[in-house]
Amino acid sequence: MGEKFDSAGSFENLGNSERIYRIHFLGVGGIGMSAQAMHEHFDGKLVSGSDPYSSERTVYLKHLGINVYDKHEESNVEGVDEIVVTPAVSKENPEYVYAIKNNIKITMRIDHFRRILEPYNGFAVTGTDGKSTTTSMLANSLINLGADPYVFLGALHQKLEHGNYRKGKEIAVYELDESQPGFELFKPEYLIITNIREDHLENYKNLEHYYASFETLIRNSKFVVTFADEKKFSGNVSYGVYSGDFKMVERRQDGFGQIVTLLTPWGEKKLLLPVPGYHNALNALAVVSLLSSIGYDIDDVLSSFRDFSLPGRRFNVSYDDKSRNLTLVDDYAHTADELEVIIKTAKEIYPDRKIVVVFQPHRYTRLKREAERFRDVLKDADEIYITEVYGAFESKNGVSARKIVEGIPKAVFVEKLEQLRGINFEDNSVYMFVGAGDIYEVSQTIRKELLKG
Repeated sequence: MGEKFDSAGSFENLGNSERIYRIHFLGVGGIGMSAQAMHEHFDGKLVSGSDPYSSERTVYLKHLGINVYDKHEESNVEGVDEIVVTPAVSKENPEYVYAIKNNIKITMRIDHFRRILEPYNGFAVTGTDGKSTTTSMLANSLINLGADPYVFLGALHQKLEHGNYRKGKEIAVYELDESQPGFELFKPEYLIITNIREDHLENYKNLEHYYASFETLIRNSKFVVTFADEKKFSGNVSYGVYSGDFKMVERRQDGFGQIVTLLTPWGEKKLLLPVPGYHNALNALAVVSLLSSIGYDIDDVLSSFRDFSLPGRRFNVSYDDKSRNLTLVDDYAHTADELEVIIKTAKEIYPDRKIVVVFQPHRYTRLKREAERFRDVLKDADEIYITEVYGAFESKNGVSARKIVEGIPKAVFVEKLEQLRGINFEDNSVYMFVGAGDIYEVSQTIRKELLKG
């Protein structure tokens, strides 16, 4: 049987009356959408997508042969069987309108994600902070232990053949986003809950609804690992510093890595973790707790971290001039707790340097809810630049990042990101570009300029 391509880039099998299923993703460049699009592509479906924002992911999808449109137009979805959307998609979007008029199946991203995961034994990681790092740790360990998992990650990682996605067999490791109701309907065999810090409450009816969603997910999972120190939920196994079945009793920074002493059901153990940070030691402990509890030898699990590296924008050193002791770090931290731990991590690694934080707040609702907490955390930095909020499709409702700056005398408000290029980058300093928005693009531009000298 041969294949032919039509003028629109689709294909059909000659001599085969069974038409290939066509599925289209609105906002296909998103980190979650792109992984799901790749999965369907490798599963043999005819995949297309649209995204007005060019990114590394849209470029990569095109490289794989996926048709990506840079404008939302009705013609993009003519003849498709299904479109996948997120809550952020406007009901006036021409592709959405066309799908409604022509009775094309419309599926929410989270429902599509649940559907494609159904055939596999699932290892899920959810919680407010640390999901991407813990998921990448779990995937890395399972691969080193001989498993062959599918992986869906909310970041890019060098261990995964497609950055945020890996093809596998039988089992799936995935990051489960708790920001919207619906995550509780997943039914993983194994679940890690890193922590629960009441983020994204604007998407829930109330706090009770938020907690009830986690309770439902726990009931839907066969084996659950929880963070004991929070004392919010319990599962089959717990980990922590002050309580839990697995405890972190000591940690020592060793260059960029750390040596962590653990108290486990098999006695005291040492974990040589090649990445920094108290928070990452806890993330690793969650993975150790799960894998050693379900049958993997704990010493093998501990050694599986030997080659672990952090995913993209998780304390990534993008520039390091040793002659000047000048370092640039990119980090995705966008909650106050995440911001607090990366500042502490920087001070551990670089105790004799000035720590400069360039922070782009993410979402107006979060800033409004946690402004005071952000102020308290940022005060620990030696120098602070705060940009305007990256809204992520939210309306301003009168909220501005100036609200944080007003409470920190040493903070400077930066109205436009381009102004950051005017910072005088001093020797003996660490500049951390922090946020889940587009501040990364600015830091990379600055990095290139510094490399030119």
